[in-house]
Amino acid sequence: MKQQLTREEIQFIDNYLKNSGVEYIDTRAEVVDHVASEIENRFIENNTSDFYEEFKMYMIQHKKALLKNIHKYRWSLDKKILKQVFKNLIHQKVLAISGLFFGIILILINTLSVSTENLKTIYIVINGSIFFITVIYPLFWLWKQKISVINHAASLYYLSNYLILLNVGQLVEGYFLNYFIFLIVITWFNISFAVTQVNYFKFYKDKFQLS
Repeated sequence: MKQQLTREEIQFIDNYLKNSGVEYIDTRAEVVDHVASEIENRFIENNTSDFYEEFKMYMIQHKKALLKNIHKYRWSLDKKILKQVFKNLIHQKVLAISGLFFGIILILINTLSVSTENLKTIYIVINGSIFFITVIYPLFWLWKQKISVINHAASLYYLSNYLILLNVGQLVEGYFLNYFIFLIVITWFNISFAVTQVNYFKFYKDKFQLS
């Protein structure tokens, strides 16, 4: 039977990596899992149960490469959250929130004289609220913590919206219906992004018992 590391031994690995400069707690958790699995394999290969000796030998052999390639673990987390954003596009919560926003937009269009310029204002107000949920809310609660996937997602949210509005938005800006559909799609995606971000925030808050 494969010998598994104790909670104290896993915490030892976590503290070691933190002191070695792996600051983001979610990235560090991925590396801890990898190192723990490698140590458990070494127990079998070397027919031993001496954690500290095997850990020391493993780090002598692999620490430099492990820290050098830390970005690979960050990228794997980024890919995970992006996949979840696309999955959440058809999640009931996202569809319900999107439907509410779209209903509000349609009411505004039917009751007011809405031009393409007005649509821009509506978009800014709605997606500004989404930006608050996606960026400010998690960072406000976790300002003392470093979670790479949340920080990266916030940056990606801002950059993707900026580039899409700058390029695609200008192409359809003169056509009210096309621009309306374009903003609906962007808002739907942003809502999925916000729901995914909040879910990850709650997950890491509970997992690491963050205040």
